[in-house]
Order: sequence, then structure tokens, then C-alpha cells
Amino acid sequence: MAKRERLEIRFSQTFHVTLAAIGVILPIMAVIWLLVNSDRLDTGRLVWLGLCTAGLLYYAVRAIGRLRVTSPQIVVDNKGVWLGFGRDVLLPWSDINLARPRGIRRTLQIGITPELFMRLHLSLFNLDDNLTAIPGGGVSVGVRFNGLDRPMRDAYDAIRSWKPGLPTR
Repeated sequence: MAKRERLEIRFSQTFHVTLAAIGVILPIMAVIWLLVNSDRLDTGRLVWLGLCTAGLLYYAVRAIGRLRVTSPQIVVDNKGVWLGFGRDVLLPWSDINLARPRGIRRTLQIGITPELFMRLHLSLFNLDDNLTAIPGGGVSVGVRFNGLDRPMRDAYDAIRSWKPGLPTR
């Protein structure tokens, strides 16, 4: 059996610095391209460049905001699994009935009680959120690990060590 230790997972500083840099550098390159190639500019290209620039700047601002957050977003300890991401909800061990990796875009599925599920206010369509509802997953939360400083396997192993025998199906 794995050693029971408190696990804290935060936003990855490297990931978000890189995302912010890309989100700022590419729009600057687009403006330079527009200045150099103003004669080849048509309305269609301008609209696409504007949409892409707006999207990149959104992700840059979001990444800079996440760089300022130093508190843990996932904590696995003797109380249960605490999920941050703006929700700050503790999933006590008594309310967790499943834990398993799932999907092509690896997500940690945690089966919980309906009361906790309602408190999380999950969406299938919010692509910027690390917490999501899982289609066909019943009453469970999906935790995406993109932009976090630890891999999903660490959280999965910590959950299995604190609650051995937890079903995976």
C-alpha cells in the first residue's frame, strides 16, 4: 500500500507563463503582419485575425490571472478531496464512491453524492474550467489536469491510498 501523504496540486507556473507569452507574442506578430501587408488586406482576413487575436489575448489574461493564484487547487488528505477552481468544495471520503481515469483527454472521474454534485455547478461546455460533468458518468465530477503542476496519476494514486478498495468501474 502506498504511503498516505497529503497531496497538494497547484496551477503550473511554467504552463501559464508559456501560455501568457504565446497569447501576447502572436497578436503582436499579427499586427506587424498587418502593417507590412496592408495592401493584401481584405475584410475576411481582418475578421479572422481579429477573432484569433481576441482569443489569444483572452487566454493570455486568463493565464496571467492564474499565475497570481498560489493556493492549492486540489488537496487529497485525511478529510477527503478538496477541489478549488473557484468552488472550494470538500468531497469527504464518505461521499466518494468511485475514482478512475477516463477519456481520450485524460480526466480523473470522481463519483460523488448528488448533493455534492449540485454544489459544484458543473458544465459540459465550459472548456476553460478544470472541473466538468462527465457525459454518461452519472453523478461524478471530472477533473482535468491541463495547466496543473502534477499529473493525474499522482492524484489518482493519492486517492487510492487514502481510500483503498475504491471501485474503478
